[in-house]
Amino acid sequence: MKIFRILVALVLVVSGMVSTVGSGGGISSGKLDIPTGCCGAGPTADVDITIANAQDVSVTVVQAIDRVFDVATQVGGQIFPSPPAAPDLLSSNSKFELFFEAANGNVTVPCAVNGTVTVTGFPDNNPASLSVGDVFHLMFEVCDNGDSYSFNGSFFLHVRELNGDPRTDVFRLVYALQDMTLTVSSGIGSYVASNNAVLGWDSIAFPEVVLGVSTTTLQLSSQGDVYSWLHGYHSLTVNADISNPMTLGEAHNSFMKSVILGDYLSYVIIAPLQAPEGQDPESGEILVSGGSENGTVHIVIESSASVRLEIDSDGDGTVDDYQYTTWTELQG
Repeated sequence: MKIFRILVALVLVVSGMVSTVGSGGGISSGKLDIPTGCCGAGPTADVDITIANAQDVSVTVVQAIDRVFDVATQVGGQIFPSPPAAPDLLSSNSKFELFFEAANGNVTVPCAVNGTVTVTGFPDNNPASLSVGDVFHLMFEVCDNGDSYSFNGSFFLHVRELNGDPRTDVFRLVYALQDMTLTVSSGIGSYVASNNAVLGWDSIAFPEVVLGVSTTTLQLSSQGDVYSWLHGYHSLTVNADISNPMTLGEAHNSFMKSVILGDYLSYVIIAPLQAPEGQDPESGEILVSGGSENGTVHIVIESSASVRLEIDSDGDGTVDDYQYTTWTELQG
């Protein structure tokens, strides 16, 4: 099963958060504002987008976005609670309650099918309730939850914002994940998530439920490619009260290096990717830029069965070629 097709089952959405995490400029989507950049001036985009390689560039970007959404939903499913009125929004295998058991100590529990997870709380954590400033270390030992995914590795989790009660439907919770080395395996392959990310859940405007992820310094490695972000913000949006929910996927200010392409490029989802439950997206637009005078490719989803690539090979604003493919082909 392709990653984007299972997002509605997890129904994670972004809206309305203001985080105090880190440094660098924020990018807003609705009311959400989390940092998307770091580290001052860096390299510039330098991927030469041509008529010959536009499909390869498009495949790289779509697969990278797919991986980010997968990290957000799968890791989010481990560390965020499931709102009582919408228990299917996240995996039923959430480890959220362990943060209370291990506030100032540690606890090891078996995973649903195989392996264990150990949560260690730091001495300065608030023992009475989850609070801003609390820090935990999570160690997954071949943790198989019986949902086609398993986790192996660890990361530190810092609570950066908490509004409302996370044991109810209405709350906002932002985590910083640091020093991450986590292998995520599923029936369609595996990848390693490394370095840092920020995950924010917001259901303040319930029935809208929200997940946003800052990919600043995040690296995702698989057999196919290695994606490294200097900055970026991705989000998923859905309304939990709609009988046939439409998941909206967005990306802003994203700057990424691909080992296969050999350099950095930038991309933005200029029209949200809209996917009915269990299906490929049926609309949406992604603009990919290889840098000054290096060309662009505009990925336009015409329907669930057709994607149009508009290629400007010299960056002069004029489309030089149109090519057609499908979302399935771009996902690989």
